Amino acid sequence: MRARGSLTGPLILILIGAVFLIHALSPNFQIADFIARYWPYILIAWGALQLVEVCFRFVMNRPLPVNGVSGGAWVLVIFICLAGLVTSEFRRPDTWWRLAGLERGVQAFGEEHEFSFDSLQRPTGKSPHLVIESFRGNAKITGGDEQGVTVSGHKVIRAFEENDAARTNAQTPVELLTQGNTIIVRCHQDRTYTRTSINTDLEISLPKGASLEATGAAGDFDVSALAGDVDISSENAGVRLQNVGGSVKINTRRSDLIRCTEVNGAVDLRGHGTDIELTKINGQVTVNGSYTGSISLRSLKKPIKVENLRTEFDVQQVPGEIRLERGSITMQNVVGPTHLTTRATDVTIENFTSSLDLNVDRGDIELRPGHLPVGKMAIRTKSGNIELALPQAAAFAMTASTEHGDISNEFGDALKEVSEGRGARLEGSVGAGPDLNLITQRGRITVRKTSGSETVATVANADKPVQASLR
Repeated sequence: MRARGSLTGPLILILIGAVFLIHALSPNFQIADFIARYWPYILIAWGALQLVEVCFRFVMNRPLPVNGVSGGAWVLVIFICLAGLVTSEFRRPDTWWRLAGLERGVQAFGEEHEFSFDSLQRPTGKSPHLVIESFRGNAKITGGDEQGVTVSGHKVIRAFEENDAARTNAQTPVELLTQGNTIIVRCHQDRTYTRTSINTDLEISLPKGASLEATGAAGDFDVSALAGDVDISSENAGVRLQNVGGSVKINTRRSDLIRCTEVNGAVDLRGHGTDIELTKINGQVTVNGSYTGSISLRSLKKPIKVENLRTEFDVQQVPGEIRLERGSITMQNVVGPTHLTTRATDVTIENFTSSLDLNVDRGDIELRPGHLPVGKMAIRTKSGNIELALPQAAAFAMTASTEHGDISNEFGDALKEVSEGRGARLEGSVGAGPDLNLITQRGRITVRKTSGSETVATVANADKPVQASLR
């Protein structure tokens, strides 16, 4: 009997067709991002379907294929791997070739020509809405006591011939349009001559009661002293905001730095990037995306929720600082309840209040509450040491266990230690207090006392400004 053809190939074709159909019906669906993130699942699904087919034929006593994977299929597997790796590497914001400046080198053919344009002015009310349509370049927006909007700046055009640069300059005028209370800045960069590239740098001054909506392809945004909302969306941009009275929304596909200082409203960050710095934010903070650099959060008065590539947490207030680096998380002087889930990361939390729920795949955990009474704690790690330093006067009920490791206890006979195979267990209570549960599958658990001077030092250090290392 001859084996029938496999159903895997048609199913894979249906999946690919469905992806492109979704893109056709909804152009905002980014195929490149989808492939960069989920391409390994194609191979997993393919292998699972092949395995199910072989098992089904064996159970039904049907002929099995001579080769599990044909030569043509192996070629397709190699192609999928190469395409997926290249797409994934290209979409990352911190690849070596971007850091080395090779992306600029590809765009650096031709000679650079600079053109200025006449200053543009329009009268407005006290709180206009400024819209900067999709453009490439840097924009500096400053609020003040002006009675209107003023736009000035220059263009940088790269071309092989001076005539091409002049033609591109003529085709891309900067316009300032008025539609009711809305002021539109239009740079017409979509008219660029095919053999040229253009960056338009803008300096905009406007009434401090204004709000801002901006989109860009590449370039930095520097915004200060605006009382309204700020909404920025860009393919590749550094964003620096200071003294904003409204809420802030920032969506970037790539970004070297997002810095927000003295924002009165909520801050919502989404997309991809490297470093984040948020300081003195009075509204709620949401960070949702893939940020691969350092994240520094200081002086946040409302709840904060972070959903990053490897870490998720939410805290009610951050009078001190939270810092996320590659491989480590440090929290100082935070107000809970605090929920934290992370992967291969060392965690240090000092001077925290209320309950703490912490899950770590791999990493050491160091906890120093610093406040009385201590809150309820549920601490779990698959592989890593746990050290909990409690004030001498703390009251609590302790349950601690390790499957491979030992336990060190400085609270005396009130806590009973029992050996369990290669691990140990510690149970007991000191006074009447909340439950403290510490669990590690592989690691050492230390429960120790903090001296009065150590607790005071922890609280004092948490209130000091922390210098942020910028890239």
